[in-house]
Amino acid sequence: MFLIEQLENIFQLVSLVILTGLTIYKSVTTHKRIWGLLSMFYATASLGNIYWFLYMMFYQQTPYYSFIPDFCWIAAVLFMAVLLLQIKDGEWNWRENRLLWPVPVLTAGMAIFFMQWGEYLTNTAYAVAMTVLLYCGANGLFFSEKGSKKIWLFVASLSFCLIEYGLWTVSCFSENSVFLNLYYLFDLLLTLAYISFYPATGKAAGDELH
Repeated sequence: MFLIEQLENIFQLVSLVILTGLTIYKSVTTHKRIWGLLSMFYATASLGNIYWFLYMMFYQQTPYYSFIPDFCWIAAVLFMAVLLLQIKDGEWNWRENRLLWPVPVLTAGMAIFFMQWGEYLTNTAYAVAMTVLLYCGANGLFFSEKGSKKIWLFVASLSFCLIEYGLWTVSCFSENSVFLNLYYLFDLLLTLAYISFYPATGKAAGDELH
C-alpha cells in the first residue's frame, strides 16, 4: 500500500511541476495576471509536495510534523482565492449573497472535527483559507454573467475544496482498509482537480484584458 501512495505522490508532484512550468510560460508570453497567479498557486503547492515526497522517500513514513508543507498548501489556497477575486464579474460585495452562510459553518465544523488528530493552529489556518476560497468560488459561480467562461474556474475551485475535505476526512480513518482505498481514490481525484485548473484558467483568460 505504501508503494501505491508513493506512486500517487510521484504522479501528483510531476503534474504540479509540469503545470508550474506551463503557467510560468503562459504568464511571461501573455502578460496576463491570471496566469501569474495560477503559476504561484502551482509553485507553492509543488513546494509542499516536494517536501512531503522527499520525507516519505527518506524516512518511509508520512511527516509527523508538517508545518512546511502546510504553509505551502495554505499559501496555494490563498493564491487561488486571489485569482478568483481578480476574475469575478463586477465589484465584490461580501453581503450580496446571504445564502453562503453555511460556508463558514462547514469549515469551522470540519476544523473542530480534524482537531482530534491535528494541531489547533494548523486546522484553524486551513479553515480560514478554505472559507475564503469556498466563499469566492460559490459567490463567483452564483453571480457570474450568463455564458461567461469564467464559471469553469469557479466550478474547479469548488470541486477542489470538496475533494480536499473528502481526502482529509478519509485520512482520519485510513487504518481501515475500506477508507484506505478511498484515500487513494481521493488523492487521485485531487491530482485531477489540480490539472483541471489549467484548462479552466485558459477559458477564463479569454475574458481578461490584462
